[in-house]
Amino acid sequence: MTTIRWSGEGANEAGSRERAFEVDRDGVLIPGLLWTPDSGSGPQPLILMGHGGTRDKRAMVELGTMFARDYGWCAAAIDAPGHGERGAAADFEGFVEAWGDGSIVEEMTADWRATLDMLERLGEVDSARIGYWGMSMGSMLGIPYVASDDRVVVAVLGKVGVTGTVPDRTGVAAELEEYAPQIEVPVLFSMQWDDELFDREGQFELFDLIGSEDKRLHAYPGAHAEYGEETLEMHADFFERQL
Repeated sequence: MTTIRWSGEGANEAGSRERAFEVDRDGVLIPGLLWTPDSGSGPQPLILMGHGGTRDKRAMVELGTMFARDYGWCAAAIDAPGHGERGAAADFEGFVEAWGDGSIVEEMTADWRATLDMLERLGEVDSARIGYWGMSMGSMLGIPYVASDDRVVVAVLGKVGVTGTVPDRTGVAAELEEYAPQIEVPVLFSMQWDDELFDREGQFELFDLIGSEDKRLHAYPGAHAEYGEETLEMHADFFERQL
């Protein structure tokens, strides 16, 4: 049985409300955060956000707040297995260890399904307008999830490929090659032109594998650094057109 427990009263800030929750998926505890607009304007789209490796759900605070405050949407993030409250993958070696035998992919897909089961019961969420956002590890885990849950109707993915340091160390290429062709929803794929963790050609190859008829490639300069405000606004605009 899956249940959800809310903790704290929630914090109102800059036009959005942040609430912490914990989903119990048959004994697996999944800590998360939900952002909602404070306008009370009825059911809104929900963007599920996957954080990067060595990070946790709180890395999504700025983006979740932006979605709620500026666009009036709901947004949610959960800790991936081995990250945040679920582990100590605070550096690259810890991140590689969290991937272990690759079972993290199946586990995270089940975690997202259970989380969405709970969140779409809320009056704030429009269950017909669900999007997914994830860069780097957020795409490594997000691509299998988006391919597996037909409730997700649009995705922003990127900073990931089938060759490079991370695929070599985690073996994730097999999962990406299996699931990317199964994605059919509109996809915006953002890649950094010089990314030391994923080879450029491997990112192009993954983009080609995505099965969506509507898929768009956005390449921007730089190494594996934080995406800028302009890129995030482009991502939000893509969601807005699709949702």
